[in-house]
Amino acid sequence: MKTILPALAILVAIALLNSCTKVIDINLNEADPKIVIEAELLSGTNDFTVKITKTSDFFNPGQPVTVADATVFLNKGTDESLQLANDGNGIYSLKDFTATENTSYFLSVTAEGKTYEATDFLPQNVFLDSLSVGVPENNPFNPSGADSFEIVLHFQDPLDDLNFYRIKSTVNDIPRSEGEKLLVIEDRYSAGAYFTLPIFTDSYELNDSVDVELVTMSHTMYDYFSTLALLVGGSGSAAPTNPSSNWSGGALGYFGAFSVSKKTILVR
Repeated sequence: MKTILPALAILVAIALLNSCTKVIDINLNEADPKIVIEAELLSGTNDFTVKITKTSDFFNPGQPVTVADATVFLNKGTDESLQLANDGNGIYSLKDFTATENTSYFLSVTAEGKTYEATDFLPQNVFLDSLSVGVPENNPFNPSGADSFEIVLHFQDPLDDLNFYRIKSTVNDIPRSEGEKLLVIEDRYSAGAYFTLPIFTDSYELNDSVDVELVTMSHTMYDYFSTLALLVGGSGSAAPTNPSSNWSGGALGYFGAFSVSKKTILVR
């Protein structure tokens, strides 16, 4: 059984970032307001929420304007469309919706006389076996002091499919998954391997309580988040900088379907 070592994980990330440079072609100084639609569908039974806003000039974004009069429908495979409720302030929801793995989902949004459509595939969940705490070696992504620690994920990658992952951590109830800490990987060169993978974009301190999510996603969402990581760096910018949206009609943002495995560890 193969083991993915930290050094290889770093090389994979470097290759990922280098490959992403080929897809960037965006006018950041777009003056006209754009519709921004952000929607995450999680496997299992959860409230499904869609956020719709408008933005304008990238260099002077101001406070996003919410879209309050949209009509939103979700389709599960070939099932009948379900309309989301308008909760106000640009939020639309479907309560207690059960999302099934290995299923395609279609989302339609009509706002200000125009319809935007997106589809995504909800993949089979890949489960975290365990987490461990280690002392990081020299790390070009995140040099750390002697008193810092790294969190290591242990999980079995499925052999049959090409898989794409996002790794998210929350430290003492504070998310650490955006900007320079946004981490996505693929198994193109290590399908079927047993991963021993550190979160090499971050470091942790003694007595930190860390929640880690292994998010399995489609190739489409992998492209979205890997490009977003390259574009925003540590700025924390949101979807308007994204050149790889899966929405039709020129909308920004994304509609993604994700399966999630989560574990918690105390750094000691």
